[in-house]
Amino acid sequence: MRLAFVSDNAFPWFNGGIEKRRFVIMRHLVESGNDVHCFTMYRQGMPRKEFVYKGISYHCVGKAAGWQGMYTNSGKRRSITWPLVFSFHVFAKILPYKFDVLDTDSFPFLHVPFLYFYSRIRRTKFAITWHEIWTKEVWKQYMGKPGLIGYLVEWMCARFADMHIANASTTKTLMEKELGVKANRIIVFPAAVDKDEINSFLSRHKCSKKDKFIVINRLVKHKRVQLAIEAVSHTNAKLVVVGTGPELQYLEGFAKERAPGRVVFEHAVSTDRLFSEICESKALIMPSEREGLSLVTLEALALGTPVVIADTSSLPREVRVMCFEAKEKRLGELLNKILDNYAPYGKHADALRSSVMSEFSGDAADKAYKRIDES
Repeated sequence: MRLAFVSDNAFPWFNGGIEKRRFVIMRHLVESGNDVHCFTMYRQGMPRKEFVYKGISYHCVGKAAGWQGMYTNSGKRRSITWPLVFSFHVFAKILPYKFDVLDTDSFPFLHVPFLYFYSRIRRTKFAITWHEIWTKEVWKQYMGKPGLIGYLVEWMCARFADMHIANASTTKTLMEKELGVKANRIIVFPAAVDKDEINSFLSRHKCSKKDKFIVINRLVKHKRVQLAIEAVSHTNAKLVVVGTGPELQYLEGFAKERAPGRVVFEHAVSTDRLFSEICESKALIMPSEREGLSLVTLEALALGTPVVIADTSSLPREVRVMCFEAKEKRLGELLNKILDNYAPYGKHADALRSSVMSEFSGDAADKAYKRIDES
């Protein structure tokens, strides 16, 4: 098959969970003998605007903005200008090419109509991958009254695809309930973990636990990193925060106030360094209130590190059942229990490693996209 993937960001030049999930899938497809292309925005570190990396052909347009360009209103909302510019550019870039299957992420939606028109012109099977579904209530919280327009755009985009890919069963259920998508047009494909990467790291490193916890997220409001800082403030442990974003300055100030000298912020780290930090931690804290699948949660479990979540987490049920859960205000108590007696928590995480590696790998990528091609 000849396949195209479209997104404004691409791993490893933009290190996000969604981007890495896509990269894992593309690599599996290449290894299965497929011709794989990725259309994205040009970022610093890319060798040029047209290049091949790990067998994937990259086609870049424009120049990606930093956090200041991605967000507006003091970092509270994503910019409309950037995805709109990307939509025009990527349509012009992809138009000369012919593919069997085109897959794009649903968010931020504005590019979807452009790619739908491309798919009709080129007679290409069009798939949309959904990582989370925003209800009317979520849109209203995000944008106020104009949020109803956002919901309408989301609902409309759900009508454009030949097939939909849901990253989890919860996402599929919401697609049916909120967007009215028929079940037979949805494939649940929860790929995330790169087994080779995990096994390679574990063969080269021996993990030694320290009295510290880690949180890995974009530093934006709905990721609620302040919950992790607040929880750790009730312990004697340290916290490593990996990520960047518009909330960085606020979180640095909050950390100095609540847990002075015990919170370390790290930004651009290598995969080996990231995995080392996870392995050394007594647990990964996942405080986000909106999380479709959470690659880093699965990576932590694959590395044998327990994961702690708040009871208000939106993680899908197949992921959250593997985590240790507590009420938001009692996260600190759970962390102290882990510090006082780590053994049962570590044993639980170790027992999950093999199932996470098999259930959440990209092994089924070729089968999933053949189904789309034949739909």
